[in-house]
Amino acid sequence: MALLVDGDINSLGDLREWDSSILDTADGERIDLNAKLRRAQAEVEEEIERFLREQERGTLDQVVVDRALRHWHALKTLEATYRDAYFNQLNDRYGEKWKLYLSLAERQEERYFDAGVAIVFQPLRRPAELEASLTEGELAPTTYRLQATAVDGMGRESAPSPVQVVSSPVPHSLEVRLPWLPAGASGWNIYAGSADGPLALQNDAPLAGAAVWRPGREGLRSGRPPGDGQPPDEVIRAGGSVLLRG
Repeated sequence: MALLVDGDINSLGDLREWDSSILDTADGERIDLNAKLRRAQAEVEEEIERFLREQERGTLDQVVVDRALRHWHALKTLEATYRDAYFNQLNDRYGEKWKLYLSLAERQEERYFDAGVAIVFQPLRRPAELEASLTEGELAPTTYRLQATAVDGMGRESAPSPVQVVSSPVPHSLEVRLPWLPAGASGWNIYAGSADGPLALQNDAPLAGAAVWRPGREGLRSGRPPGDGQPPDEVIRAGGSVLLRG
């Protein structure tokens, strides 16, 4: 699972799965949905941090994003969006949706904390970005999609970085670097795919922090896809916790 502090709990596409008209509403009312996603995350983080302080266990950077947290964040974003839309126009239809999502978000918050806050003991932040450069070479013209993960000495792997797309219409060579390794990481993995193909692991062993990855003359490998991050080690609940792994 991705870490809460990695950001991007939900995307605009995720919000549309909850409410098919949300993008049109935001566009018509000139509401910045990305800002609402960020604001909802800040409010979620504040509540989780308060809960962890009360339980005297865990820190915000250890929290992983599970399904319940993703649902809560989506509902809070929709609540805030329709609240703004309502007060822009005093439109009763927006008002009803605001109240609906407010109620759903409050109930989901209760469910989330009742189920417990999932944490990892040794959190690994996902890489923020890759550096990819194209020069003259012998690889066939193509478009690449690239992601990287951080790996620690115990083989734990972070959530993948955002997908980066690079394209060359002529024969070329490709070099990919990781600008920095997150704290606790000892190396990194590179995943690559073509424009319309799945991403797959390209390296046999984790690459060193300063290493440069280049595809071979045969092109991209097939391999396992990137995962979604670290599984939780513990779930913290009010008055106690559940250890998931030793």
